[in-house]
Amino acid sequence: MAFKVKLFHGQPDFESLHVAKIIDYPLEKRDYKPYSQCKLCFAPDGFHIQFLSFEAAALAASCMKAVFNFDAQTQEKCFSFSVFSDGRFAAGEGEFETPFTPGHIHFFTGEDLQGEYWGATVCIPILEIARCYPNFRPIAGSSFKGNIYKLCQDPSRPHYGSYTPADFSRPLEEKSQLSEFIIIDY
Repeated sequence: MAFKVKLFHGQPDFESLHVAKIIDYPLEKRDYKPYSQCKLCFAPDGFHIQFLSFEAAALAASCMKAVFNFDAQTQEKCFSFSVFSDGRFAAGEGEFETPFTPGHIHFFTGEDLQGEYWGATVCIPILEIARCYPNFRPIAGSSFKGNIYKLCQDPSRPHYGSYTPADFSRPLEEKSQLSEFIIIDY
């Protein structure tokens, strides 16, 4: 089933969005599966992604990664980027990736009744998407491919999770690793 991505005609309201939960940790043998999630939407200025991870004492290598192909029919390359618990951002560095410039990035940390959390809100400008994917239009009913990952390669606490099942022995940007996302306006 395709994940629903809301289309806003004004400013995004993250509180009203569907939640993509990172629940598939196929390599985890120690039961360390940080609760992580992502919310996605389109607005007039671009594609907005909000990452959130509950993780006590997050390591600097702990990150959430998003991979999106807005035209998987004709394009091999993806928008791929990572936000790290220590406030770093990395984008477009792999064989299957397209470099891009984010519109804005806002990192945050905090604590609530569920524990400590960290996250980021990222906007990919609509003009940047159009530059790389000229056939894509963010309108209700259109779809694209993607996946969201929670990763940490630090040997003291490694973990590899994803929204939809992934083969972590292969590049995460390969088409076979991506599932369908559909744009809605209701």
